[in-house]
Amino acid sequence: MVARVLLFPLLRLVWTGLLLFVVGWAVFRFVPSIGRLPNETLGWALRNAALLLGVLWLSVRLLEGKTLASVGLSLSGAPASFGRGFLLGALALVASTAILFLAHGYQVVGWGAAASPRALGHATLLFFLVAVFEESLARGVVFRLLEQGLGTWAALLLSALFFGFLHTFNPGATVLSSVAIALEAGVLLGAAYVASRSLWLPIGMHTAWNLFEGPVFGAPVSGVEIPSLLLARFPGPDWLTGGRFGPEAGLPTVVVGSVLGAGFLLLAARRHQLFTPRWLRRRPARVGPVVPTPAGSAPAAQPLA
Repeated sequence: MVARVLLFPLLRLVWTGLLLFVVGWAVFRFVPSIGRLPNETLGWALRNAALLLGVLWLSVRLLEGKTLASVGLSLSGAPASFGRGFLLGALALVASTAILFLAHGYQVVGWGAAASPRALGHATLLFFLVAVFEESLARGVVFRLLEQGLGTWAALLLSALFFGFLHTFNPGATVLSSVAIALEAGVLLGAAYVASRSLWLPIGMHTAWNLFEGPVFGAPVSGVEIPSLLLARFPGPDWLTGGRFGPEAGLPTVVVGSVLGAGFLLLAARRHQLFTPRWLRRRPARVGPVVPTPAGSAPAAQPLA
């Protein structure tokens, strides 16, 4: 009975958070050369991704008796799922930038420092590692365990707010930019995970989103200036362009991301991927055979068509 209480999904979220804190502290304390790597570098991104994946593997193994495949990180089908996500993320940023251009909020003024295959390759790898870290944390840990304890809708809301909060410390961040991130990215990427039950799809979307926003189109990525292929300026009000934080805080990107997120939620509903934990379900009105759902389990994964 005690073990069952201690392994309730919401408490597993607490234990995983504590484990992440302890491992992170140990790295900074005993391997300072790795712990103090400069931000926005490949070493920094690799450290974060490796640390989070290690903690996630240990948590899932010890607390659930499962493997990383059970949280959506199976290597089987990973390239295809990542590729579909990358294409969707790229199309979302192309659409947002096109709307900005038509609204006279985006102008190309020249070529930038990243106008080379090597620079673009470096940026792609950097943003892939960032996406692995953030998606494994926000969807693989926070959303997944909240969903097992509270159901899909509550988990989607709380994990989106958590994702928006993570970006409140970025340069140029405001309350509105954090709300925008929660709506367009937190809900969108969570919904993509619900519909596919694969982390590779949101990792692909996240990678392309950041890559096309910054290194390709020349916008700040969540307030961070990145060397880019195109040099651009963003005339117009902050509600349109996102101001210093970048287009992620602007209305076009919020609309595009929200519409795409709604589409994923509709797909998830059609696939019966929306989960309600046993303790929140009503008893059936009629007596009949009931197929039990294991406590704390989510719907079975289905590949995204």
